[in-house]
This record gives sequence, structure tokens and C-alpha cells, in this order.
Amino acid sequence: MKSSITTLTLSISVLCFVLLSSCSEESANEHSDEHSSEHSDEHSSEHSDEHSSEPSDAPVTAIAIHDDSGRLAKEFRAKLASQFQLATTTEPTDSAFLKEIVILDARFKVWSKTLVKLPGTACNHEEGEHHHHDHAAEALLEELSDEELLELQKAIHDEIMELIEDLDVLVSSK
Repeated sequence: MKSSITTLTLSISVLCFVLLSSCSEESANEHSDEHSSEHSDEHSSEHSDEHSSEPSDAPVTAIAIHDDSGRLAKEFRAKLASQFQLATTTEPTDSAFLKEIVILDARFKVWSKTLVKLPGTACNHEEGEHHHHDHAAEALLEELSDEELLELQKAIHDEIMELIEDLDVLVSSK
């Protein structure tokens, strides 16, 4: 239970940090816009050189991490379901083990809400899969910089890895 609270707290902390960072960047941009007319001729060539560099690979990396998290989530869900099936059909039923499986399932449901479609990507649901999108979360992600989106995907990936590790430890201890 403590682990699920930690995971949820981490997710909320990362989202708050990202949103607050975005707000401070916007106010800094507004402040710099006020003074840009005074110095626009001096810095225009320098500024254009900064933006002419090659684009960041952060979006590509974020998408790859997101896709890997989705793949891991499917594997985790299948393993969790098979362990639940074993626990409920084996005599005598191990209620402590079953309780831990239910807790992991609840943590997974909370985690799965953080894995939303990334900006600029298409839906990749297989036929028959649940097709639901949190449009408000998707809109928030569009406001993030490429680097912020990458950091968020890394944190989400770390959380699914923690769930996988917790399930592996649980299975190996029975």
C-alpha cells in the first residue's frame, strides 16, 4: 500500500512540477516580450541561430518510452491475471497472496490513467481493446516542452517497472 501511495505521489509531483515550470516559463516569456522591442535588432541573428540547430530527439525518445510502457503494461496485466487465476483455483487458497494481487491490480489501474496518448501520435488500440482517452490530460501534455514530456514518460515508465518488480517479488516469495 505504501508503494502505491509513493507511486501516486510521484506522479502528482511530476505533473505539478511540469505545470509549474510551464507557468514560470510563460511569465518569463511575457517579461522578455515586453523588452524585446528594445533589443530585437541586436539579438535577432543570435536567436535565429539558436533555432536553426537540429531538432531535439526528445519527442522521438518520449514516444519510444511511451510505447515500451504500453507494451510492458500489457505483459504485466497478463501476468497479473494469470497469477490471480492460479491463486483462485489452487487449494487451499492463499488469501494473503490474493490480497496482494488485488492491491497490485488497484495500483495498476491508477497507473494506467497516467499513460495517455501523446501529442502528435495516433491511437494504437487493437481491435476489441478499450478505447478511452482523457482529453483533458492530452491537452495538458500539449503544453509541455519536448524535454518535459520526455521526463514525464521516464517517470511513468519507472512506475510500471516498479509494479513489475513488485509482482515478481510477490510471485517469487510464494
